[in-house]
Amino acid sequence: MKPQESYVTVFDSAEHSGLKNSLTRSYREFIIYRYAIFNFISSNLSARYRRSVLGFIWSLLNPLFTMAILSIVFSTVFRSSLTNFSIYIFSGLLPWTMVLNSLTNGAMSLVVAESYLKKVYVPKFVFPMVIVGVEVVNFLLSLISLFFVALLLGAKISWALLTLPFALALTAIFILGLVFLVSVITVYFRDLAHIIQIGLTALFYMTPIVYPLDLISGSPLLATVIKLNPIYYFVELFHVILYQAQVPGIFLWLTCLGLMAFSFTLGFWVFSSKEKDIIYRL
Repeated sequence: MKPQESYVTVFDSAEHSGLKNSLTRSYREFIIYRYAIFNFISSNLSARYRRSVLGFIWSLLNPLFTMAILSIVFSTVFRSSLTNFSIYIFSGLLPWTMVLNSLTNGAMSLVVAESYLKKVYVPKFVFPMVIVGVEVVNFLLSLISLFFVALLLGAKISWALLTLPFALALTAIFILGLVFLVSVITVYFRDLAHIIQIGLTALFYMTPIVYPLDLISGSPLLATVIKLNPIYYFVELFHVILYQAQVPGIFLWLTCLGLMAFSFTLGFWVFSSKEKDIIYRL
């Protein structure tokens, strides 16, 4: 009679070591948990506007009201055309809002998900990804407002709009890398979430959103400092496509592509290297 065979599950450390192996494993888990990610995004959006009379319409109204206030104030200060300035501000404000909300909410994504992580197995990268996914959906909803306002103000439809999905993809992956990074650091240093809010407030004025870069062309040092801000290039990508109605130049595409690759690689590497330790730090 054959002795009964027994099987023991062995932890494969090789699969969990190295950036390439981590990417492969995370991709497999993303495919498995993709419906859970979509459900989390849907639930977060529903919870945000729960018991609100207008619901998702606020995703259209909020950027419109913000744009109207900024346009009136800064077009008066800079003595610029209200029509052109409105489209300029809105085309820069949309990606900036996506960055702002993703980083402020994403920093606490793992901390907030503590109850999930300690009860059931869910890949940890799901929670930063959900935060960015929610903001991408909000971006797309706000974009409807932009197109509506732009047409009313006499803006022209351009073939450059065909490049918009590529610009959004580059920006979303760039942001995801940053969210991976700050979400892990916040687990160890909870004050980072507050520091990010303060830092982003300062960074808003260091990014040409409410003023054109040409306005400070007389100050080469300040212009250089602004160009050291990586978010500037992604905002400029949308300015060129939506405001100037042109296809961005190859230099701008390559710059954004390089920043995206660096951000995602660094963020994912830090996230995957600390992934097993996170649960003990929550």
